[in-house]
Amino acid sequence: MAQFRNFIGVLEKLQSKNVVVHEERCAVVRNRHATCTKCADACTSGCISYANNELTIDPEKCVGCGTCATVCPTEALEARNPDDAALFSATLHAMHANDGNAVIACDQVLSHVRGLVDESKVAPVVCLGRVDESLIALMALGGGSKVTLVCGDCAHCPQKVGRETAELVARTANDLMEVWNCRLRAKVRSKFPASVRRDPAYAPAYDKGRRAFFKGAGDTAREAAGAVAAAEIDSLTGETHEAAPFKPAKVGENGVLPQHTPTRRKRLLKTLSEMGEPADEMIACRLWGHVVIDMSACNSCQMCATFCPTGALTRFRDPDGTVGVMHYAGACVKCRTCTDICPKNALTVYDAVFAEDLMHGNIEKYPMDPPKIMEGGVHQMRGVMQTLVTHSRVSDN
Repeated sequence: MAQFRNFIGVLEKLQSKNVVVHEERCAVVRNRHATCTKCADACTSGCISYANNELTIDPEKCVGCGTCATVCPTEALEARNPDDAALFSATLHAMHANDGNAVIACDQVLSHVRGLVDESKVAPVVCLGRVDESLIALMALGGGSKVTLVCGDCAHCPQKVGRETAELVARTANDLMEVWNCRLRAKVRSKFPASVRRDPAYAPAYDKGRRAFFKGAGDTAREAAGAVAAAEIDSLTGETHEAAPFKPAKVGENGVLPQHTPTRRKRLLKTLSEMGEPADEMIACRLWGHVVIDMSACNSCQMCATFCPTGALTRFRDPDGTVGVMHYAGACVKCRTCTDICPKNALTVYDAVFAEDLMHGNIEKYPMDPPKIMEGGVHQMRGVMQTLVTHSRVSDN
């Protein structure tokens, strides 16, 4: 397995007005044996890359598209160009202006149709990789009939990788809409729907100065609408997010590192629950995973729960003294940290999960042998290392 040498202190180079970095949430920062490289794989500009097990970040190449935040499983990266609240607001307004069709378009294609489309009916983004499933679900909850994602000439676009992310998100959202018996569907297209075409009879002659004035006014209006939308999103999640200085994560009294379930995932689950009960079916998509532990191979070290970044795997201790690890699929983001660090290869992450398990918080318990190491004792780390390397000659010094 890959062992990244330099994630700590490098990821923070992405911090800007476009991206907020929560380095302590990154799976690789938490454990260098984790192999997640989704941000680098999806980066549309070459800002994030890796080679020879080293992460490289060139902030000058960042275009602020937010695709890295879309694919980051642990929400270590959050997009701010625009933030979720402003994008939700702009998309909702565009959908209502366009009879239920939420049209979202990338900057490249919009730059080629200025004056030809009614931009009050279009929500702009730098790249369609910015769109995630929670946004599409919110449009469904808001009464939308479809979401149209309009891409430009991707073959000649420097950010063409973003289309792959957009198509993956659209497929995932459509699978969810089907299971929740919702008519809305999302589709990536290369052309605008006719419904957003400007009526020449009412379109004033093009005037650059006039257009700049109204664009500025529109930006102000979007900022105000974004503040309103922020309250709406906060009511769904109960959380707000601000950048904070990086502090190395420490194991708490419960024996695990701090855990954070991504806000987008919580928002998506809340939105889906408000849409009603799903069909009794399994969902296989990019969002959730089902962890299965082979107890015949497991050595009960519980390191999977110690390093799980979201709380999908946690330790439990029942009143009768039974201890072990329990799994909630709704919090699993398929970062695969658990499989990367398991010393016995006892864990498998499957793509398919039951929709009802997500909605009702169903968990699976894996009873284990009591820990051989006294938690919190002065020799706890020595005992953990002895267990992991299966060797007794490990010194505290």
